[in-house]
Amino acid sequence: MFPKFDQKELMDDQQQQLVPKKIEEWFQRMIDTDVAFQKVYEEISGGLAKWDEKGRWDTIWLAGLRDDEPDTLFNKILAGEIPASIVKEDGKILAFKDINPAAPAHVLVIPKDRDGLTRLSKSTPEHYEILGRLMVAAGEIAKDESLGFGDGARIVINDGAKAGQEVFHLHVHVLGGRDFNWPPG
Repeated sequence: MFPKFDQKELMDDQQQQLVPKKIEEWFQRMIDTDVAFQKVYEEISGGLAKWDEKGRWDTIWLAGLRDDEPDTLFNKILAGEIPASIVKEDGKILAFKDINPAAPAHVLVIPKDRDGLTRLSKSTPEHYEILGRLMVAAGEIAKDESLGFGDGARIVINDGAKAGQEVFHLHVHVLGGRDFNWPPG
């Protein structure tokens, strides 16, 4: 009943099944022996097949819509392959000093799991929690005088190459330590 989860792909990567073997055997036995169960299964499968035909799975995150973009520099930072000056971290986000600062205080805040967020315009309602976490972390960092932030900060998200985005893993710039002009460059 999980038509869009590629179990073979998971088996190769994680050496485990989506559904435990005993439950899978029970499920198959019910399809083979219980007429009412078989009828319900066929009705649901038929409805799901119609979704497949119309491509409706393709718009649902992790059902058809997947993050197939290449890894970035941030993945290497998250994996510990590239050192970073970390200023804040929890189970969902990582914040570190920018190696090419655009202001005296310049910190990047990223989600640990990119989850398809290569850029802000790829966000969906499923991303509300992580987007909120990124903004709260940016606000906390902007108050941290020990990082060089004073009275105010500029919080920036570049969305796409034409907007200046260079790394396609959503990230929030927290800039401070100097006066900023409006409109920005």
